[in-house]
Amino acid sequence: MTAGEKRPYSVIAFGDLNVDLVLSGLQEMPKFGGEVLADKLGMHAGGSTANAAACCAQLGMPTVLVTNVGDDSFGDFLVQEMERFGVVTAHILRHNTLNTGLTVSLSMRDDRAFVTHLGTIDSLTADDATEDLLEQAQHLHVGGFYLQSKLRPGLAGVFRRAHGLGLTTSLDTGFDPAEQWDGGLEEVLREVDVLFPNETEAEGITGHSEPQEALRSLGGRCRVVALKVGMEGSMATADGEMYVAPGLKVDVVDTTGCGDAFDAGFLCDWLAGKHVEQCLRLGNACGALTATAPGNAPHLLADGQAQALLAH
Repeated sequence: MTAGEKRPYSVIAFGDLNVDLVLSGLQEMPKFGGEVLADKLGMHAGGSTANAAACCAQLGMPTVLVTNVGDDSFGDFLVQEMERFGVVTAHILRHNTLNTGLTVSLSMRDDRAFVTHLGTIDSLTADDATEDLLEQAQHLHVGGFYLQSKLRPGLAGVFRRAHGLGLTTSLDTGFDPAEQWDGGLEEVLREVDVLFPNETEAEGITGHSEPQEALRSLGGRCRVVALKVGMEGSMATADGEMYVAPGLKVDVVDTTGCGDAFDAGFLCDWLAGKHVEQCLRLGNACGALTATAPGNAPHLLADGQAQALLAH
């Protein structure tokens, strides 16, 4: 890449892609030995990284996804879905010994729970982030940190290499199933430009249950922290300042994928040089729109629909 040459991709999304089976409209969570009914069933492309990639593409950012899927029908489905949302799929590799990862999402109106078979989700390594690929993009985004044990040890190095090639970086850790909240995260955070936790994740990482305190703690570890606080909206810290953006009122159907849509909205304006507060507002709009449909719904972000929601 020569000096001044435009890079073909705005975003490289490096991380997890899996099938999401979404059972929505539950009145309560099931207990062992019991049974509850779901109003709707859907099958979607999922995974924090892939969701964010699809949303970035629908927002108009050229986006390439680097991930693995199985050589199976679920893998076929996922590649087709990513292509449908406009994501470049040339770097989605097919694994012949692992099944495609799968998550069952149990979704209520205000919260959700997940059951995941890792499969190919935990097969990506730092070596898959080649220099030839990195130098083609403006930004590197990684999601699903705690689900990817093979990637975690080398991720700080990947981010350092990305910085050396002129990229900015972002990370969405997701939830830690082991609830240890470590896995080498502190070293990685030193190389992160934008961190995207939600309230639960921020508390787990910092030990602070109050969002503002967790935000202050995280703010000392990386450049920008954008904290998602559900229907209340979001808040951020950058350059020692704190910003708050209230949530938008919509008819909530399903909260699956809302946080990943927020990440994409924030990055869309952040990479365009917008003020952090504006980035929060677009992130909120993307998350809110996604909540109005079952499952992951990146198509709702196309054609400026999130920007139009903000204008109302």
